Amino acid sequence: MTVPGRFAAIGVVASSLLWSMATHAGQPCEVVPMPCTFEAVRFRFTVVDAETRRPLADVHALAEWQVHGPAGRLNGPLMVLDAMSDPDGVLKFPGWGPSEGPWDGIGIGRDPVITLFKSGYKTDILDNGYRGPARERERVRLATHDGRTYPLERFVGTPREWVRELKKVRDGVAMPRSNERTLRFRAHYLRRLELIAAERDKFPPEALQIGEFAWHLDRELKFLREGHQ
Repeated sequence: MTVPGRFAAIGVVASSLLWSMATHAGQPCEVVPMPCTFEAVRFRFTVVDAETRRPLADVHALAEWQVHGPAGRLNGPLMVLDAMSDPDGVLKFPGWGPSEGPWDGIGIGRDPVITLFKSGYKTDILDNGYRGPARERERVRLATHDGRTYPLERFVGTPREWVRELKKVRDGVAMPRSNERTLRFRAHYLRRLELIAAERDKFPPEALQIGEFAWHLDRELKFLREGHQ
């Protein structure tokens, strides 16, 4: 066999081996460092008042599929969706993908992570939980939230405590997030910020000062509305 022919044969064998390994693993990116492909199936869940168990309408849910970044740390979102609960308290999210993502995958439990906000109620953060044997590079992401019911407690506290609640969900949780990634999902993040901004009359005076909560809120609103700093 000639030298070129030998190299060609080696290449075929190596390609076959990599394909076999990738097929067994689920995606080629689980074998070699290359972009992964991801998609998610649609899901729905219900929110109710924790005391009365009655459905809650107009609850805003922000769902973020958070990827890994440098050194394996969680980074910004690959996908962001949002929804408002209907009169029956139901929140519906469509499926998405396939979409190309980083080779090191989506965070387990952050596929998606959901923040809930409704005026007059405590905020909530819903991790997706672990689905064994879930993998960061698994292509199809299933939401364990599907079909569940989540209770929200009424907020009772001071204006300062209310601001602390708002800080938990103001920007979502898929951080750090670049300006480019923020603008990619600007409509979803803007809806959350506008709902937070509508609570301004409940802020304590110190939250309205330069450099404080309302000041940062206004800066981010301006950025999302205008598309630049």
